[in-house]
Amino acid sequence: MKATRALIASTLLLVATLASAQMPAALRDANAPAVGDWAKASAILRAAIECREPLPSASSVLGIFGLTNRQLDGDHKLPEALTVFGSLKVSAISIFHGDEDEGSSYTVQPVGTKLADVAKAAVLKKDGPRFIRKVKGGLLEASELQPGTVQLACIRGGGHE
Repeated sequence: MKATRALIASTLLLVATLASAQMPAALRDANAPAVGDWAKASAILRAAIECREPLPSASSVLGIFGLTNRQLDGDHKLPEALTVFGSLKVSAISIFHGDEDEGSSYTVQPVGTKLADVAKAAVLKKDGPRFIRKVKGGLLEASELQPGTVQLACIRGGGHE
């Protein structure tokens, strides 16, 4: 009886070990950032956040977010702080890619800044409770979600041309 229990326990341990075995390095590292990805991706992300260019699914951008598919949608932490508009530091980005009618948006929350500072850095004009600037293919907008939480968004398409 003890021998049977020991055999069953050993078998279960072996099966569990095999089931949780580490996947091959090629598969495990398929979505790991490559050397130089941040240097390339930071320029692409800066252009998108500053609303100068749409955000492509470039391999360097996918790599820094650890993505294996071409879907950038979602909230992503940046590997290190990114400076946009010369003085605004951002550490995360929220990306939405909709269809032609919905458009796309890239939203950040600059760290430790006030709405007026963001508006000045991004050269935005007051429009009610928010600040905006029309850009080719879209709109750049800054607003205060709640006291002390400033949001800066590039909105492309979806009727914002």
